[in-house]
Amino acid sequence: MNQIKLAIVTIGCIFLAACGSSESGAKASVLAALKDPDSAKFGKFTQVNEKGACLGVNARNSMGGYTGEQQASLMKFPDSKEWQVLTIDQMSHEACVDQMKELAKPK
Repeated sequence: MNQIKLAIVTIGCIFLAACGSSESGAKASVLAALKDPDSAKFGKFTQVNEKGACLGVNARNSMGGYTGEQQASLMKFPDSKEWQVLTIDQMSHEACVDQMKELAKPK
């Protein structure tokens, strides 16, 4: 009985760690693209599919002021295991998700 409980807890931890790895990888990529990564405050993260995601971020610009929450559009390219920042723009999270869904559509 204890072995079953231990197995369930272990599987749950592995599942939670796997879920967080996409978000943490996306955050690392966004931090690398910012002028002042130490100032970053992250918002909502949505992984649209295995190749696209959106992440809200508010950080200081080169003038030292906060930009307000912007959306980072992220993509994993076929030869890469890491997220690549496509853009960081003023848009709603929903608009970013819609944009990434559109990019993912087969042509």
